[in-house]
Amino acid sequence: MAVARDDWAGSVPAALPSADAEAGRVEGVGSLKANETTVRNLLQGEKQYVVPLYQRRYSWKRRDLAQLWADLMRVAAVGDTVTHFLGSVVLAPSPTNTPAGVQSWLVVDGQQRLTTLSILLCAVRDHVRDVDPQLAAKIDDMYLLNKYATGMERYTLLPTKADRAAWLALVERDPDAGGEDRIGEAYRFFRSALIQADDPDDDYDVVRIEQAVAARLSLVEIAAHPEDNVHRIFESLNYTGQPLTQADLLRNYLFMRLPHRGDHVYEWQWLPLQELLTDRQLEELVWLDLVLRGDDRATQEAIYQAQQQRLKQLPDEAAIEQWIIELHQKARLFRMILSPGHIQDVTLRRALDRLDRWGAAVVHPIALHVLLAHEAGRLNSAEAAGALRVVESYLVRRMLAGISSANNNRLLMTLVKDLGDQTPSAKAITRILSGPRKRFPTDQLVRDAVLVNSFYWLGRGPQRSFVLRCIEEDYRHEEPVDFDHAKLTIEHVLPQSPTEEWWEMLRGDLDEGETVEELHSSLVHTLGNLSLTAYNAKLANDGFEAKKKILGDSGLAMNREIARAPRWAKVEIMSRGRALADRITRIWPGPDESASVPPPSPRWSLMNQALTCIPAGRWTSYSDIAEVIGVFHRSVAGRLASVQVPNGHRVLKIDGTVSADFRWPDPTRQDDPRLVLEAEGVRFDEWGRAAADQRMTASDLARELGLDANGDDGDNTEPV
Repeated sequence: MAVARDDWAGSVPAALPSADAEAGRVEGVGSLKANETTVRNLLQGEKQYVVPLYQRRYSWKRRDLAQLWADLMRVAAVGDTVTHFLGSVVLAPSPTNTPAGVQSWLVVDGQQRLTTLSILLCAVRDHVRDVDPQLAAKIDDMYLLNKYATGMERYTLLPTKADRAAWLALVERDPDAGGEDRIGEAYRFFRSALIQADDPDDDYDVVRIEQAVAARLSLVEIAAHPEDNVHRIFESLNYTGQPLTQADLLRNYLFMRLPHRGDHVYEWQWLPLQELLTDRQLEELVWLDLVLRGDDRATQEAIYQAQQQRLKQLPDEAAIEQWIIELHQKARLFRMILSPGHIQDVTLRRALDRLDRWGAAVVHPIALHVLLAHEAGRLNSAEAAGALRVVESYLVRRMLAGISSANNNRLLMTLVKDLGDQTPSAKAITRILSGPRKRFPTDQLVRDAVLVNSFYWLGRGPQRSFVLRCIEEDYRHEEPVDFDHAKLTIEHVLPQSPTEEWWEMLRGDLDEGETVEELHSSLVHTLGNLSLTAYNAKLANDGFEAKKKILGDSGLAMNREIARAPRWAKVEIMSRGRALADRITRIWPGPDESASVPPPSPRWSLMNQALTCIPAGRWTSYSDIAEVIGVFHRSVAGRLASVQVPNGHRVLKIDGTVSADFRWPDPTRQDDPRLVLEAEGVRFDEWGRAAADQRMTASDLARELGLDANGDDGDNTEPV
């Protein structure tokens, strides 16, 4: 029997067994019956799934969770006909079953995905509990609990013994739920992801996510018989076959439609096309073909089905062959986007190289659209490069303004559709991206954001390095730096861990009532304090005079400029931030005069995500939160006192004490936050200070949020 093991499956299985298919035999095992089902059908009803003792602990990591979440978001964003295949769950009836009790099944294979889905449903339940108690109760009653059972039979899922306490605490919402074990990590990941996905202007987005989990994630349920040797089934599970990719399925379908011209088309068109691209790139190209034909709801989860439906409308072999010829043309241009270094045209090569260094596949639809217009003679090289520069500007400005990248893919897919038959010129693209709800940051918004946002935790590492590199290149000095070979990293001029010399310099710029720690956290990660250098290890936390000597001898103009400053504190960092903002608005052109972009506001959604990352038994400070989201710490304190947020009581003063101004957002709540924290596992000393080793610093929070911070200066050795 060949069964996919318990890692995440693709959207198209090699073959789905029919409802009455026999899955195979091994010694001590009878016939296994399989049928396709949904998460809803699997979990609802009076039943229980028990993970046997011989199964390993829950082990999914962040990358696995992120893949599931990305797949779920794609399914939730499209129509009800699209589903996503997760893989198989192999079950065997428990020998302890009785006619009267809850029917129990042993999870022979599939416990990782079944546990993950249950954790996700817990996170959805807790996310909506205060705003939609009916949905929260539905999730409890249908998926997590057997409402009328007692004892351990109450729980729909019982993980292996080592994970059981953490899981039951989560289901029952105990004070220590969501700890630092893998189950707690997964729960906090989904809570944070839900906050990011929850659009305040859409009352039904979380409901759609719940519906997608329940009804549009499909599994194959493979059931054994009571007399089967369950452990023998577990030992026999293996995965020896390679599932067909969506590109494989499409190729098979196409050449089934080419009974007479198949050999010729394969040799002259399809085979050269396959040699240009990997299987994954070919699948993306087939998806891009759908997008360029105006399908802005196309997903990479349903490429084969969507293309098959479209190709069914083509009348004969000649039309099929013409489509493959056009796909081959797109493949050549797509290859240029993926590897711009081989392009002969210098102007186009530079524009595509910049997008490649930015490192986001969201540009692929519009970039291919522009290249097709260039090849058709509708745009010359300079015009095509100008159009691509607008797309680059849109992404860079949104990152600098702290606007979430979550919608970039949808916005740029819609851009292709909005252009329609228009030539994708810089002017046309700018006009569309300046429209309502596109949020193309204006010059003033960028200038304001550069001064306050923690640039060090915006975007991804390569994107931050890209911005700094482009700024340096804009100085246009006679001996440009060889960035492709220089081992440059991002340097904090004012260090993340200041010495007393730095603290003393900062004290000269304090505002009334401000502490030096608060001032430091508001400046240290802003763009005005960051540069590029190959000497991070030498610079370390040295005083400014020592740093000036190294920066003054640097080959980078931005460093020599810093070295000319007499000191380095608030005034100098803010001044440099303003100068860099002016340079940025010249490098990356903004929207046209029709743009209406609201002024930047504190990233409260990011704060809520950070708060969900604090496990039971840990705490953080107002300054740590402020440092991550780029606001003054008093703004954080005011927000926590006035708005219901997750884990707000886990935010303390920098010394670990509960703020005298702490208030529960719910005015009826009067319990002592210290007692709540102690129940969760936080230790306090005799002076009321929480244990320092239980504090989550700004860097810890950024790491949990996946903000791709580089850690201490010098850790990031990727070439800029």
